[in-house]
Amino acid sequence: SLWMRMLTNKLHGGLRHGLMALATLALAAPAAHGQAAVPPEKGSVGSDCAAGTVIHQDTGCTAGGFQGNLTAAAPEICCGLCAANASCNAWTFHPPQTCLVVATPVIVKRADTQGLTCGCRLASCGATPPTAPTPQPPCDPVKRPAAPKLRPLPPGSTRPHFVSFLIDDLGYDDTSINGNTGITFTPQIQALADGGIRLARHHTYLWCSPTRRAFLSGRYPTHITGTQAPQCSNFLPLQFTILSEKLAAAGYESVFVGKGHLGWHTEDHLMVNRGFEHHIGYLGGGESYKWGGVYGSSDDPRKIVHHDMWSDDLPATELVDTIVYSTEFYTEQALAHIHARNTSRPFWLHLAYQAVHGGTFRQEVPAQDCVDPATVPKEYPHFQNGNYGSVTHALDNGIGNITAALRAAGMWDETLIVFTADNGGDCGLPAQPGVGGAPGAASNYPLLGRKCTAFEGGTRVAAFVAGGLIPAARRGTVSTQLMYITDWYPTFCGLAGVDPTDDWVDPTTQKTHPIDGVDVWAALSTGADGVTNPVREWLPTTERSLLWNDGHGHMWKLITSENKANRFNRNGTQYMDTANECVPNATELARVRHGRLTVPKSCVVCSATSPCLFDVLADPHEEQNVAKANPDIVGSLTTKLAGFNDPYIPSALTPANLACWNCTDSDSNGVGRWGDFWGPCCVRKTA
Repeated sequence: SLWMRMLTNKLHGGLRHGLMALATLALAAPAAHGQAAVPPEKGSVGSDCAAGTVIHQDTGCTAGGFQGNLTAAAPEICCGLCAANASCNAWTFHPPQTCLVVATPVIVKRADTQGLTCGCRLASCGATPPTAPTPQPPCDPVKRPAAPKLRPLPPGSTRPHFVSFLIDDLGYDDTSINGNTGITFTPQIQALADGGIRLARHHTYLWCSPTRRAFLSGRYPTHITGTQAPQCSNFLPLQFTILSEKLAAAGYESVFVGKGHLGWHTEDHLMVNRGFEHHIGYLGGGESYKWGGVYGSSDDPRKIVHHDMWSDDLPATELVDTIVYSTEFYTEQALAHIHARNTSRPFWLHLAYQAVHGGTFRQEVPAQDCVDPATVPKEYPHFQNGNYGSVTHALDNGIGNITAALRAAGMWDETLIVFTADNGGDCGLPAQPGVGGAPGAASNYPLLGRKCTAFEGGTRVAAFVAGGLIPAARRGTVSTQLMYITDWYPTFCGLAGVDPTDDWVDPTTQKTHPIDGVDVWAALSTGADGVTNPVREWLPTTERSLLWNDGHGHMWKLITSENKANRFNRNGTQYMDTANECVPNATELARVRHGRLTVPKSCVVCSATSPCLFDVLADPHEEQNVAKANPDIVGSLTTKLAGFNDPYIPSALTPANLACWNCTDSDSNGVGRWGDFWGPCCVRKTA
């Protein structure tokens, strides 16, 4: 990166003497506690500390000896990066192979070089010893929900098996299920959809983590948080009963394979401690397709800085070297669990593939999954270039193998399959050296916008249900029901004979907050019309967008904040939207780049004072903003949206909750406690 190059240039300049002195100090044996030690040389980091003081681990400059674990390799490289930052004036080591500049407040800058991570915390440095730490409050464990209650199953019925495929950043038009005849490399997905029910109005949140947490909790992101979950967080609150815990009460053997991105503050947040009996996958939001690597090259294991791959309740140290391509690895893991399952129990496989995720990763797709460009129409540069078609084809092969395994195991007739993207397709960025770039971009044709936008292209996703549980009369049909990712929570519970109720009572206000999902099985299995007989009237797709089925043939959509976005041609090429004009003097959203097209600066098309209103039944492409002609509808929807924007549960554990745990700094993502693997920041205290 540019920042790294600037730091490297500095290291070759006037700081060389200070860095070498720093290295000498770092590699020296630590002084005994209370024994005087040599203060830092002038010019080295910490040189502005008062005379007679030295650098002290975790506290900065204090009187006394240097208390440190000096095991980091090549400290002149790692801490040299800190030294090159003039804001840093104290430093210390933290194993493994991590050098941190210590102080308060915690503001961490990291950069990798030669396999090390260098953190720099902005600090002040003085001769006054640090004040005594604030006494920790008594341990107050998180209050967990009551055990789920079972409901009697209908006479003659049994608990079905469930398979949920959650696909990362798949575009609305990136398979053939929505009518794209130019795509010939997703035959397995197409066959499943043809034998099931395509979900024409299935919505998610506009990006990844909130969708995944909504699926497991049955709650709208507007009621938890729409923020991407940090590694060490309670963003999937322990105060909730998640879907796997509900199904565990009904005797399900549940297996979680693939991507998490849920927040894992404590060991209790691990999926094997929340109803899943097995879990193999990564905890964070993204990594290389090979070797379970984080923040490193996808091509060279020597450049991987950390790993993120877990097997049940421990880092998968023996598995990371076997991961050559994650799509195939996760398929193999899923197949192994299908074959090894307890055949006397109902089974749920939740397979959250890393694929497709933009398709621009540099790693090589295995030969058997590659798409022959000769089989793709020449007018489809979207798939002719890059490896997006091959990445999607690998996904299709994996789903085909799992489908075949379900049939071979005699599970098909009692299985419900749910296939959905986690948000709209990501359109990539302009091509840059060393970056995947535009050739791997997704397509959300015919919808407007992409992942991260509140337009239909960001939240209305490719989705269907399949499996032998689908009534014969409903196979090969389309449902127009307005659905959200939360709906699978009560739907699975209903079919499994579990009460879906999971009320959370705010201890301050005593207000009860139920789940938001709706059981859609009756509507899907009977073919109820989504306009005249809807399962829901209102749907807050994001904090800034709301859908309303008015019962009179209109489905109104309000958007209170959005930038200009891109549109798509059927062949996946993109162009900038011209139907929605910029709003003068509006405040621009943080993003200004949409796919290969750069939005004119300050081009906001929907704002709080000039919102957008579309009738998405009559105008599915969001081309006609009718807000000015319908002020009463705008006012009603604005008020309703404000009511949905109620994040009623704290997304962080309290100090008293954390007093029950031994915790590392949340900025470490657990690295150090779990070797070079990401993991929970807090582990249970032992007596």
